[in-house]
Amino acid sequence: MSLLKRETFEMESVSDQLKPLRDKLRGLLGQAGFSEKTMESILIALCEGVTNAIRHSYLGQPGKKIIISYEEFPEKVTFKIRDFGVKIKPESIPEPVLPPVKGGGLGVYFMKTIMDELAYNTAHPEGNELVLSKKKEGLKS
Repeated sequence: MSLLKRETFEMESVSDQLKPLRDKLRGLLGQAGFSEKTMESILIALCEGVTNAIRHSYLGQPGKKIIISYEEFPEKVTFKIRDFGVKIKPESIPEPVLPPVKGGGLGVYFMKTIMDELAYNTAHPEGNELVLSKKKEGLKS
């Protein structure tokens, strides 16, 4: 599997940095050939992943580092969201209640529904890495 493009972005753990990140990634996804609808869905999943890092790994503390990696392959794109906060236990993430009885709790559900692959790399000595992939299906003609 040959790598076509790799980009890395660093942001602080504050939600107002999500818009500039979305703008950069929208351009990369467009270059990769994704339709507008698919791009927007992917961006929702990515923002959920980053928001989870802010809320759950950094416990809402601003000023912490999050690294987002983008890799484009001929058949898919892969994103890695890396934080250096509290280690999560993927097996302890509750299944969502549908319909939701309160706000929140659907981020992982959205990521699993939108993306083709979702995995947690917990092998790092500190923090977490969420890996999300989307196959290049339904590309623009």
